[in-house]
Amino acid sequence: MVRVLIERWLKPGKGPELLDALRGMRGDAVHATGYISGETLHNAADPNHFITISTWHSLEEWNAWADCRARQQVRERVAPLLAKDERVTVLEHT
Repeated sequence: MVRVLIERWLKPGKGPELLDALRGMRGDAVHATGYISGETLHNAADPNHFITISTWHSLEEWNAWADCRARQQVRERVAPLLAKDERVTVLEHT
C-alpha cells in the first residue's frame, strides 16, 4: 500500500476553483484500479496551502493513475491556479 501526498500552493482567492477541480478528480479516481481513499486539507496557518492525501493498493496503480488522461486534464485545469508547482511525495510503509 502507498500513500500519496500532494502539496499545492495557490494564488490568493483560488481555493474554491481548486476544490471544484479536485472534486471532479476524486470522482474519477474512485473508479481507478487500486484507489482506496483520499482527502484534501488546507493548512490552518496558510489558507493558500492545500494538501491532498490519497491511499493506493500499490505504487504501480498510483503510477497508472498519475499518468492517465483524466488526471492530466485536471492538472491542466489546476495549473493556472497555482503560485508554484505542486509537490508530489509517494510514501510506502516500512
